[in-house]
Amino acid sequence: MRDWIGLPRRGAAILALTGAVAVASCAPAITTEQEVQLGAQYAAEINRQLPIVQNPQVHYYINQLGNTIARQADPRGIQYTFYVVNAPQVNAFAVPGGFIYINRGLIERSNNLSELAGVLGHEIGHVVHRHGIEQMQRMQRAELGVNLAYILLGRAPTGVEQVGLQLGAGAYFARHSREAEREADMVAINYLIASGIHPQGLVSMFEHLLAERQRTPSTVEQWFSTHPLSEERMHDIQAAINQLPQAQLSNLARDSQAYQEFRQRVRQLPAAPR
Repeated sequence: MRDWIGLPRRGAAILALTGAVAVASCAPAITTEQEVQLGAQYAAEINRQLPIVQNPQVHYYINQLGNTIARQADPRGIQYTFYVVNAPQVNAFAVPGGFIYINRGLIERSNNLSELAGVLGHEIGHVVHRHGIEQMQRMQRAELGVNLAYILLGRAPTGVEQVGLQLGAGAYFARHSREAEREADMVAINYLIASGIHPQGLVSMFEHLLAERQRTPSTVEQWFSTHPLSEERMHDIQAAINQLPQAQLSNLARDSQAYQEFRQRVRQLPAAPR
């Protein structure tokens, strides 16, 4: 009798969870307005946690450059906001709704305008293609999947089973992350060209980071943990640039005096807090 009683209960629980999955999958798509509101909430919390550079000249330049690219990229008319984080680590990330963060450590390693613009174009690509929203939705589905595993097992998973669940979810997210990175690379090329900036900086910036990883891995560990980067990716970007007509690239900017002054100003900022 115990087994017969347990089965209907477990079946009812599975049906309930299946219904929850169906509701989640059929939920209305997040609108641009909702995305911006959600992103603003995240950004407000991030700005409380991170040492955001308050220098008005630094803030003005990064937003002028970033929005020059974003206007060519996002047809939804989102107003982007760019922040420089006073952190020596190499990193950059985008929050849904057009909030983009660049560490001073990355700016200090960029040699010219096209390299910094390449990073900005890449992060803008994540926002345009809503990779952050997709990641949030996948995480919600993954949580439902873990709950389903608990119900199917009829007990809490053992340590080995938990590791298996975590590895499976990690592999799924990592695979998507690589796909999202490639998509952001490719669209960034078009954004930069439309903004009058040479896309070669995408390749040279990645070359710097790969070389630094060979010399001192710890200094760029944060970047590579969030931005899967390989020589294959770099070669794909270069191949895409090589296919463009030379006449289209010949008059594009690679550097500017304004960029060099901005970079020097960032280098002169007070030391990053611990």
